[in-house]
Amino acid sequence: MTEIIHRTSAALLGASLGMAALSILNMRPDLELILSWIDWETLALLMGMMLMVALLADSGFFDWAAVKMYELSKGRIWVLITLLNVSTALMSAFLDNVTTILLITPITITLCQVMHLDARKVIIAMVVFSNLGGASTGIGDPPNVLIINSPLLNEKISFGKFTGHMMVGSIFCSVAAYIYFWLILKRSSKSLIVQDSIVQELLREAQLWQRIADRSYIGTADEVAVKDMLAGKAAHVKRLAEERLVTPTAVTKTYNVNLPKLRAQYGIRDKGKLIKTATVLIICIVLFFAYSLPIIHTTPGEVAMAGAIALIIVIDHHDMEGLLHKVEWATLMFFAGLFILVECLDKLGLIGTLGDFAATAIKSISPDYQLAAAISIILWMSAIISAFIDNIPFTAAIIPVISQIVEETSLPLEPLVYALAFGACLGGNGTLIGASANVVAVGIAEEKGYKISFFEFAKIGFPVMIFDCYCG
Repeated sequence: MTEIIHRTSAALLGASLGMAALSILNMRPDLELILSWIDWETLALLMGMMLMVALLADSGFFDWAAVKMYELSKGRIWVLITLLNVSTALMSAFLDNVTTILLITPITITLCQVMHLDARKVIIAMVVFSNLGGASTGIGDPPNVLIINSPLLNEKISFGKFTGHMMVGSIFCSVAAYIYFWLILKRSSKSLIVQDSIVQELLREAQLWQRIADRSYIGTADEVAVKDMLAGKAAHVKRLAEERLVTPTAVTKTYNVNLPKLRAQYGIRDKGKLIKTATVLIICIVLFFAYSLPIIHTTPGEVAMAGAIALIIVIDHHDMEGLLHKVEWATLMFFAGLFILVECLDKLGLIGTLGDFAATAIKSISPDYQLAAAISIILWMSAIISAFIDNIPFTAAIIPVISQIVEETSLPLEPLVYALAFGACLGGNGTLIGASANVVAVGIAEEKGYKISFFEFAKIGFPVMIFDCYCG
């Protein structure tokens, strides 16, 4: 929450402290055992998707998509926001929401500047839908990647089954979020428009003259004349402000002027690369769904890495250093440190103790209500905790707890896993630090001059989280 140190450093430090604690207790692991704790399948899936999305971005696809949305909106504010949110959710479902936000946020800010929109509100809405879209598949959001690749869970829940259940719930939650944003933004489109400093100063000056006029004492004819003069001055200044005022209608009228400029600046840079990358990505996504079939003997991680390698060969990409520079190595190191930390906590008995406590609490409930209670507890606990602690480490720590609850209570595994996935992903919308995509979007916005505070994000995101958890 405070981000005193980078989360990758925190994960590696936690892993080091965990291994130190094991060593003190004469349980020191050797290097081979430590490396076996790392889930290489998850790292392979993440790296493969990062490489393919980086190549897709090089083709200019994301810039073209944003301009295309502006073209389809015809300059209408709410139509553009709707298109941005829906397309971001769809891309986040299959391309990893963090990477999608990283690539789509800069051009979104440009569109907001062109249309005089408050980029902060648009970005918050876009991040919310990115997290909802990412929740719908096994590769869209990091917590889902952890769940679908967990050795404790993946033998019982395939990628296709997981995605099928999550997608239905995510659609319901997305509709609920859309209704919420419609209520707070659509009804007052003027609140989305940012006026320039001159207009703001004129409006303040008009209010000041009017306030002085209202407070003027009326007694003599001269005093009445002064009051009328002050009121006239206020009205004159207000007219000057209204002449420069940007309205939703005025924004729409600039569409024909802005569109050619955006087309010239942002578009497809390499059509051949786009076709090849899109083809390989589609094949990989199909194989993700098919890997649970008996005839398919490849895992999502193997498919992603094979797709990335095949794409590099097909495209004949020469700038390997530049491509590898786009891989989020800090994220991969974060996951590696996290896996080691969770194993250390398990060896120290902390996760087992937490699992025993949860199982005992659920057992104390009447058998007729145990499943409903377990689902509610996991969903709301995951959502609230994930809102204030990054949902990735929380998910990594709670997966073995759920496995233990199932073993000790004989409850079905799947509903509890879906409750965890929904809770972690929906909770990520609660605050600025709830999900990685939030932090990335806010960082890019700040670089462009749009500072989004923790409370400004929570004021919009937390009600959405509560609303969606009820729908989930």
